[in-house]
Order: sequence, then structure tokens, then C-alpha cells
Amino acid sequence: MSKYLCVVIFLSSCGGGGGSSSPIAPPPVTQNPSGLACASYQTNTRKCSFTHNGVLREYYVYTPSSYTPSSNAPLLFIFHGWNMSANDQMNVSDMRALSESEQFILVYPQGSLFYGSTHWNVGSWTTGSSSNDIGFIGDLIIEITNEYYINTDRIYSTGMSNGGYMSFGLACNSSKFAAIASVTGSMTPEIDNNCAPDHPISILQIHGLADNTVPYDGASWSLSIPAVMEYWLTSNSCDPEPLSVIADLEDGSYILFDSYQNCSNNVGVELILHSTMGHTWPSIDNHSLSATEQIWAFFAKYDINGAIN
Repeated sequence: MSKYLCVVIFLSSCGGGGGSSSPIAPPPVTQNPSGLACASYQTNTRKCSFTHNGVLREYYVYTPSSYTPSSNAPLLFIFHGWNMSANDQMNVSDMRALSESEQFILVYPQGSLFYGSTHWNVGSWTTGSSSNDIGFIGDLIIEITNEYYINTDRIYSTGMSNGGYMSFGLACNSSKFAAIASVTGSMTPEIDNNCAPDHPISILQIHGLADNTVPYDGASWSLSIPAVMEYWLTSNSCDPEPLSVIADLEDGSYILFDSYQNCSNNVGVELILHSTMGHTWPSIDNHSLSATEQIWAFFAKYDINGAIN
């Protein structure tokens, strides 16, 4: 349970005859021990902070213009890479147009400093970090769901590189997420050894064969992408052989789309592999592949109970 409590009370009244003789009292002022503070940042975007485990943690929230209390909005977390910022990731992955059209709320958390670099504590190269990032996101979910009308069956996570590892960490250690997507990320041995998902969860991995930062074939500090896929196929009880589609591109490269079938609760496990892509967030312009669009198309199919409809 969070160490703090944030209460938001929404009051409304309808015009017309027969009004009450006693006005509705305003909501009580509730002190927030975590020191939650928010300020306008950009259009439809707020920058917020609160203290978690004695450390000031920051995040950005983007709310689509169409949001209302009846929206029952999905919630999407997007995690930046190593030594990046939440603002960097907001611009790299830019999902704000999709947020407007599909009516979901975006949250961009900011990683804390570790030897001068922003990071998510996922083990391996972050071993020694004291940052409780899983706890931070758990408490952040409480903050967001206290303030907004959220469909708690549709909470998602994605991220690039270190943010992809973080998304796998949440899939392994949080009961709140319906699906995650990793772009150029993987799982560390520490995530793998401590992974204990409590429900089938949909998984999308987007990777490049030319990624020299997070190698497709793995390293001592990072699982190979085939090993990551094997873990989630087993965890979700999917058929071992995928349905495969290969898209040949004009420059001689190709994109492989693997989709695994008959998983528990009809969750999805998919791999998108680009033959010449390195360590980047792909777009139509640079790799004939929009990670932004692929991720939301994948998430839109699943909630925490599996396939929607």
C-alpha cells in the first residue's frame, strides 16, 4: 500500500427548478504526505513530482482533449532509455496524436540518477542502484488512478532500451499491467531469475538484427531475444511455432513479423524483427516501420483478462 493518500472528489450539479436550499459543501482539503506537486508544462501536459522512498521522482502526464470522466481511459506508461529523459522519450516515441484519436492517457516517468546517468534499476549494468522503480511505478499508478478515471483493466507499458527492460520488469513483478512492449530492450539475468507474473500477459518485442547496444544474440548481462521470446511463450503457454510474415523492403532489408498462437487467455506474444535496424526507435521514415503505431495496434487488442471481445 502507498505511504500516502490522495483523495479527489468530483462534485457536479444540474441546473433546473427545485434547487436545494442548502449549497453543496466544498470538498475537504486533504494533505498529501508525499508532497505531490503538478504544474502545466505543454498543451494537455503536466509535469508532476512526489517524494518516493526519500527521493523526489518526476513524471509527465498527457491527457487527450477528448478526455472526460466517462472516458474510462486506458493508461500507457512510456519509459526512456539509459541516460535519456522523460521529455526525450516523449518526443522520440510521440504518441500524443494516437492518444487524441484513441483516448488513452500517457505517462512518461523520469528515471533517477545512478553514477550521473538517468536509469531504471533492472540489474546487470545497474547493479548497486538503490532505486525502487517497481515500487515507484506502483505508487504512481495509485496517484494517477486517484486523479483520473482510468480503465484499470487496460494499463500498459512500453519503453526503449533500458525502458524496454523496465517494461519487462513490470510484466514480471506487477499485477497491474495488461500488456507490455519493448523496443530495443531485453531482460537481464536478474529480471529473468526473479520473474513471477501472476497472470498471462501480452508481450511485444521490437528489435533489430544490427543492434550492437542490446545484441539480438544476447550477452552475459542480457538475454538473447530468442531466449526472451521463449520465456514468454512458456509463461503464457503459447504454441512454440509462430505464424510468420516477412515484408521485403526496397533497400534489400526485411521485417519479420512473428505472432504466436493459442496462448493462455488468448493473450498475444509477438516479435517484430528488422534485418538492418540498430539501436533506435523505428519510424516509417527511417526503417519503414512505426514502433509507435505497432505498439498501440498491439495494445488495443488486449486487456488484463486477455483478448478484448
